[in-house]
Amino acid sequence: MNSSLPEAERLNLAALEPRLLLPLSVKDKLLGVVSLGEKRSEEPYSGIDLRLLKSLATQTGLALANAQLTTAVAEEVGRREKMNRELEIAREVQERLFPQRLPYVAGLDYCGHCRTALGVGGDYYDFLALPDGMLGIALGDVSGKGIAAALMMASLQASLRAEAARAGNDIGGMIGRLNQMLYDASAEDRYATLFYAQYDPASRRFTYVNAGHNPPMVFRYNAENGHDSSDGHDGLPERLDEKGGPVVGLLMECQYEQAEIALVPGDVVVLYTDGISEAMNPALEEWGEKRLVDSARETLGRPAQEIAARIMSAANAFASGAPQSDDMTLVVLSLAHSSV
Repeated sequence: MNSSLPEAERLNLAALEPRLLLPLSVKDKLLGVVSLGEKRSEEPYSGIDLRLLKSLATQTGLALANAQLTTAVAEEVGRREKMNRELEIAREVQERLFPQRLPYVAGLDYCGHCRTALGVGGDYYDFLALPDGMLGIALGDVSGKGIAAALMMASLQASLRAEAARAGNDIGGMIGRLNQMLYDASAEDRYATLFYAQYDPASRRFTYVNAGHNPPMVFRYNAENGHDSSDGHDGLPERLDEKGGPVVGLLMECQYEQAEIALVPGDVVVLYTDGISEAMNPALEEWGEKRLVDSARETLGRPAQEIAARIMSAANAFASGAPQSDDMTLVVLSLAHSSV
């Protein structure tokens, strides 16, 4: 009896006292066994009988294999349809997490734009209406992609909105509490980079905490030279990378320090995720921060929406149709030249 059969099946076959066993197999894969008893005539199976029965066994094996394949395909199609439905739901939920309305802030023109690499991405941005007419600005990049990233993004947004409303001027302490909440609610390998700032239109103070995120850029404006190309080091704009702390959600207890700058009418602040600066062309060359800066400079003085659109368009042109490997997110803040 075929030794490839499980012990229980061999015992069951032996109990039938078969006179002939025919394997049902396809490409050396055993799908089953046909057990035959004595012929009614009680005569032994002839050569013709054996050839006919082997032919029938071969056809039966093929039919079984086709049936199994059909079942497997149907199960896979069902699994993928379910996954697609779940991803579609997650995508719709995630889209609702992005701000649907922009709070009015005197003297400030601002916008945000995100283009995900997959149906459900890991980039996050938000604008929060705060007491005394202030604006909260958040930009983050959650580790991973898909539904798990969307869930952490939802947790990040809910926690940030709850904490920011009562943070006052202590946003360093607020990010510390946010980190603890995300650490308690997330898996060990889940974390997010985060830049959070509060803008006060009355004083034009821009207070921020950078938790492991790409430092935003400030393009300074002055009446004599406009947006001077030498407002930072090496011809680059001013970077918002002072103090801060590590990414949120990865370590249990972290301290975060806040920093503050004064903005003037005409200044432009550009926040971005690494999907922008690290966009690649077919030759695997990165777009890079220098091209990002050059692209932004070409549009300074225009509305925030146009600045963001042109930067995104320049990154797309550089990629030349290469697949987008990461989410691409921009937030642009532009202070009006008129007094507030």
